[in-house]
Amino acid sequence: MFICIGGDLDGEVVNNRDGTFFKASEIDTSKESTYNRQSYIIGKNTYRFWLCAELTYAETTKIANDYLAQKHAYLS
Repeated sequence: MFICIGGDLDGEVVNNRDGTFFKASEIDTSKESTYNRQSYIIGKNTYRFWLCAELTYAETTKIANDYLAQKHAYLS
């Protein structure tokens, strides 16, 4: 599952995308954000996100970590 972090599609799940990035306008022409694919491996699980390119990597990583900490308490 690919969850968008930040930007126009924040919190939405966007699956079935090829490549390492996409523009939100490909889904909704009124949207402008660009997203980069990022995977986080925790134990045997791989979590996939689309990180908004307009935010810093530090910002999006913090949000992804907060999400992952809900599933893995030791990350909080």
